[in-house]
Amino acid sequence: MPKTEYIDLYEVTQLQFQIMNCIEGWVKNEKTPIPRKIIIETMKEKGNKEPTIVGALNSLLAKGYIRRAVTSSNKTYYVQLRRV
Repeated sequence: MPKTEYIDLYEVTQLQFQIMNCIEGWVKNEKTPIPRKIIIETMKEKGNKEPTIVGALNSLLAKGYIRRAVTSSNKTYYVQLRRV
């Protein structure tokens, strides 16, 4: 009898999932793209380190879950393109 292979149905980590929830909550309440600073502050409060958060944001960008918003200032904002 062949062995059963279990695969992860989600292609995002728990931190990436939390970031996406943070973005979604901000957009529902504020109706604007979320600043990168707010994401980092929120995730730091949950015990994550900044380099880890930035890496998770970059992974979500690469996977196409979020994108950077275009602004007239030099600040970075994010918009969620799809959900898990």
